[in-house]
Amino acid sequence: MAHYLLKELAPPIANSLRWYSFKYGWKGAYKSFEEAKDKCNGYDEDHILKRIRETTLQVKNNEIAYERDGIAYDQVQMNFPMLKAILYVASKNDNELTVIDFGGSLGTAYYQNYPYLKHLKKLNWCIIEQPKYVEAGKAEFENEHVRFYNSIAECLAEHTPDLLIICSALQYLEKPYQLLQEVKNTLITYLLLDYVGYNDKQEDRITVQHVPPVFYGIEASYPCHFFCKTKIDMMLRDVYEKKYEFISAQEKYYVQLKPFRYEGSFWELRP
Repeated sequence: MAHYLLKELAPPIANSLRWYSFKYGWKGAYKSFEEAKDKCNGYDEDHILKRIRETTLQVKNNEIAYERDGIAYDQVQMNFPMLKAILYVASKNDNELTVIDFGGSLGTAYYQNYPYLKHLKKLNWCIIEQPKYVEAGKAEFENEHVRFYNSIAECLAEHTPDLLIICSALQYLEKPYQLLQEVKNTLITYLLLDYVGYNDKQEDRITVQHVPPVFYGIEASYPCHFFCKTKIDMMLRDVYEKKYEFISAQEKYYVQLKPFRYEGSFWELRP
C-alpha cells in the first residue's frame, strides 16, 4: 500500500523536468504487476518508515507545519478538492463525520485538514495502512480522533464511515479492482478517489515508478498502475454515481514521453 503522492520541493517546471529525467519517473509497460515488481527495489524499508515517523512527529508536536512522504514543509500544502468533499459530507451529516483514509500513512491528510474540522461535533479519522505503519500509528499517533487499522473490515467492526478516501494509493496496489469491489460491498455513502493517474488508451498500463532520493533519503522504486478511466467508471457506476471530476494538481508529469496530470473524482451511493 502506498503513501501519498510524491511531490517535489522544486517549482512546478523543475518538478516536471525531474520526473521527466531518464533516471526517475515512470518507466515501462509491463504485462503484470508481478513482472514490474521484479524490476523494483521496493518502498517499505524500515528507514523509510523511520523518516516518515520523524517528520510526522514534528507535525504532531507543532515543530513544522506539514509533511508529506518524509519531506518537511514550512507551510501546509492544502488539498482543496479533498477538503471540499470532507466538509460537504460533514454538512450532510449534521457536522458529524467518520472517514476512512485508505493508505493514509501516519496521518498526513488528518493533520493537513484538521484545522478546518475543529468545529465538527464528531470526527473519527480511520487510517488503513500496512502493518508496520499501523503498529507505529497505534504507538505514537492515535488520539481522540485518529485510529489505525489493518483493513477496511477491521475498521467497519468499530465504525460506520460516511466517506472513504483513496488518495494516491489505488495505483500502487497489486489488485486495485479487488479493493474497489470491496469498497462497493461496504455501501459507504461517499467515495473520493484522488491523485489517480490515467492511461490515454482504453486499457490499463503497469509501469515502474523510480523515486528520487529527495523523498526518503534513498532511491526507491515500485510498480504503478495507470488506469483506463472508462474501466474505473464501469467498475463503480452500478453502485455509485459520479458527482464530479477534478484535476488534483496542475503540475504536469510524464510517463516516459507521455504527459499526464493527476485527477480525482467524487462519488455518491446510488439510492
